[in-house]
Amino acid sequence: MDWNARGRELADAASKAFDELNSALAGEKLYAICLQTADDGMSVGFCANTEEGYAEKRASEAEFEEMTSGYEAYLRWAPAEWRYEMFGDAHFMDVNRDLSAAALNPKETFDVHFERLIEVMIEALAKLRAERGAALGGITLFVTISDSEDAEAVERRSAMRLNTPEQASAFLERFG
Repeated sequence: MDWNARGRELADAASKAFDELNSALAGEKLYAICLQTADDGMSVGFCANTEEGYAEKRASEAEFEEMTSGYEAYLRWAPAEWRYEMFGDAHFMDVNRDLSAAALNPKETFDVHFERLIEVMIEALAKLRAERGAALGGITLFVTISDSEDAEAVERRSAMRLNTPEQASAFLERFG
């Protein structure tokens, strides 16, 4: 797999998804954006949440669940709970087709494939931050793996590279 080409495609898809979402927000305040994959490494999705989306989800959940600080942190930072989970999928179709094909017909070990995928995801968000810096001020960026024991390590690594020390610290404090 040509990881340089996939990285450029992924960065382009992330930029397009961000631009589409940013123009549709209607006054909502973004606080987090992530790129997410699964343990199979066959696709990447763009996820984002707003303060308004978090407040709505928190209020909805408070009707049925006790709002402990841990649960609040989960609702705030888990893309599965976000208003814009897997937003702009059309922008990722080509790169996801290539990732699926590479995962099904490996020319490199899966571990190497997956590590390269995580790295190009981080690089895509770094490029997004570099290109859209003013629009991303105060927004936490990170990479995650859905339902994976490795998610915390990837989130830590990516958050430290993609955010200011203050942003990264606020994001990572949920892990203790």
